[in-house]
Amino acid sequence: TSTYPDLIKGVRGTSNKNHIPEHIVKGILRAKHNIYVNKDGTTRYDMSELPITHFKPKEIGTPIGKLKDLGYTHDIHNNKLVSSDQILELLPQDVILPASSESPDEPADEVLIRLCAFIDELLFKVYGQEPFYSLTTKEDLIGHLIIGLAPHISAGTVGRIIGFSNVQACFAHPLWHAALRRDCDGDECCFILLMDALLNFSRQYLPDKIGSRTMDSPLVLTALLKPTEVDDMVHGLDVVWKYPLEFYHAALEYKKPWDIPLEQLKSRLNTPLQYEGMGFTHDTDNFNKGVVCSSYKLLPSMQEKLEGQMILAEQIHAVDETDVARLVIEKHFLKDIKGNLRKFSQQEFRCVACNKKFRRPPLVGKCILCGGKIIFTISEGSIVKYLGPSLSLANKYNVSDYLKQTLLLLQCRIEGYFGKEKEKQVGLGAWFG
Repeated sequence: TSTYPDLIKGVRGTSNKNHIPEHIVKGILRAKHNIYVNKDGTTRYDMSELPITHFKPKEIGTPIGKLKDLGYTHDIHNNKLVSSDQILELLPQDVILPASSESPDEPADEVLIRLCAFIDELLFKVYGQEPFYSLTTKEDLIGHLIIGLAPHISAGTVGRIIGFSNVQACFAHPLWHAALRRDCDGDECCFILLMDALLNFSRQYLPDKIGSRTMDSPLVLTALLKPTEVDDMVHGLDVVWKYPLEFYHAALEYKKPWDIPLEQLKSRLNTPLQYEGMGFTHDTDNFNKGVVCSSYKLLPSMQEKLEGQMILAEQIHAVDETDVARLVIEKHFLKDIKGNLRKFSQQEFRCVACNKKFRRPPLVGKCILCGGKIIFTISEGSIVKYLGPSLSLANKYNVSDYLKQTLLLLQCRIEGYFGKEKEKQVGLGAWFG
């Protein structure tokens, strides 16, 4: 019918152990609602993590009546909630999701509305059940549950939606971020709608590889957050309303943080105050008036991202730009180049027509099944793309001779594979002028 798209895409095959596919109607309904699917059968929304302990109703666009229904009846001064300017303390498992008008990413509320419509239709047409969400407006999403999941982790944590901000990040309590096993500031996580996971997730869909079977999937679920069981880094969270003068004197003298006694979360564990009564030192009118989207998302190319990073490194006195350049080369570029070079020597070959893969290229020079063209599965470009930038970065910021020589040896090795050609990649020298 006209309600379904003309083109519905599928996959070439399954990668799980028993080659079990999901119900084909799920794929058709996802196409109808423009929903993307993960390897485990769920739909995910990726976002940056930002910690927050307090908020104002006007910052998250949620009506006061709705907040009262969620348990926010009084502000931090124990006054009844009557105004959108009052400050409320965030409950540990409540989350504020991103819906930024300035981000290239689609707002979370728009994705969720389509996802809920998909789940409702799936429940009715496939499982013979009544719709669960029946949303009519964005406000109807408030109060529904999600699962937060960090990369490389197999344990999800339940969260409750209380609103949406114009900041392209997930605002949540430091305890909730710590429960995801993340460091609470600037990391990435994703969320899955709880009903989506309960209905569509299956371990049977996961690829039959060690990493894929155990990571990046909600194999276990934390329904109730216990501060004593989360990453203990968050136990060092300051919970005071004001820093004493001695704190600033100690900072001038470069004393260790633990030399100044301050009340921290760890002193409140196993008491009611481990969840509430936390302080903050500086107020703000509206957090939506600050930076609402990371430059990393707005800058389209790696060239511009790295240029911005190095400009910041040069401008911040506390940062050694040479060390930043070293870390970029060692932790990112070198690993990428060496990894792809190793894969190149072990790669398979593929037919562009029938997708048949060969461990070695057939002697006839074409596919033995259909006669199609045989191509590499790992290209030269994927190997050399960071070599030029690495060399330019090393020279511009004068990294150690050892690292420079490591790059030169790697360059010689690459030229041994592909020959010495005129440089095709744009180096950092050209980037920075």
